[in-house]
Amino acid sequence: MPFTVLDHTADLHVRIEAPSLEELFIEAARAMVAQMFPSVLSEHPEDKCVVNDVELKGSTPSSGKVPSKNGNDAPLPNQSTVERELMVSLGEPLPSVHGELDGETQRLPAVWEDLFHDWLSKVLVLCTADRLLPIKYRVTFDRQGLHGRIVARPLDPQRDTGEIEIKAVTYHGLTLERTPGGYRAEVIFDT
Repeated sequence: MPFTVLDHTADLHVRIEAPSLEELFIEAARAMVAQMFPSVLSEHPEDKCVVNDVELKGSTPSSGKVPSKNGNDAPLPNQSTVERELMVSLGEPLPSVHGELDGETQRLPAVWEDLFHDWLSKVLVLCTADRLLPIKYRVTFDRQGLHGRIVARPLDPQRDTGEIEIKAVTYHGLTLERTPGGYRAEVIFDT
């Protein structure tokens, strides 16, 4: 699992690790969605992410079917999927985070934390207001911000139930760091 749920008194505290910034943003969205709708993990256990048009660690079936335990494809209750484009721009150029790493970890500039927060907030709105369950993600960055593309299916109230309702992404405890192995983020969700 590329994410860890940490103890927190009232809210949901998650740590995410990934080899690239694109994967970090994708895995954070997947972690948030998986906490609200655990069915997404069993539905697409082989799916990881798409970074800069390169598929990594598996793919989501495009047939609208889910592999069942006996190997047959079981149709989803709602087989249609939609593709949504999410753009997050903060009105200032993104600073580069590449180059020499000073020490064990290096905290990223605050503008990256703002971008991370806004990305997760948009994914949350997609789930809660638009009633869509993301099943495939693509993220790219340019100097102006983040460009995301999400393939999602309609939420099925019978299948997609969860115990955790995430109300908001918070800035409290939000950190993004560059590590020797890639990147790490910690985020607290208001539940």
